[in-house]
Amino acid sequence: MMEDFDTLFFNEVLRPQIFIPMKPEPIDQPESITSTWTNLYDANRTKEMFNMTVEWFGRDLTVYLDGTLERFNPMRYTGTFKDEKFIIEENEDRLMVLAPTNLENWLLTGMKMMDEPKKETDQAINQVVVLECPIERGYGNISFALTLFYKFA
Repeated sequence: MMEDFDTLFFNEVLRPQIFIPMKPEPIDQPESITSTWTNLYDANRTKEMFNMTVEWFGRDLTVYLDGTLERFNPMRYTGTFKDEKFIIEENEDRLMVLAPTNLENWLLTGMKMMDEPKKETDQAINQVVVLECPIERGYGNISFALTLFYKFA
């Protein structure tokens, strides 16, 4: 019950999604398919595919990894915190996550992938854990979210 509240509170209050629509610049001539495709480099376009957020409170450290998998051109997403790498990649119909079991003095104690319940982990030191999660088949972009829980040792 408390985890449901924490998840909802986090998603709705602490990390709201803010979408700012891009306003197209007016074109003097009537827009045609040719003019649309020739002016691709006039505007700045940024697409955030992967986000890594780290929060710590007292003896607890939480790493949030979320983003979008691009099925047409699969990529390897890499984030670094305290000189340790977090790697996320797609392997056919599975999402593969490589995460360190410790970050300096913090040990990995649990994880939560997508809509699955929180799972406890072993207290291994200086290891890399491989997490797998099935993802839907198809084309287009697929969103993912992963939370890793660390506790100060």
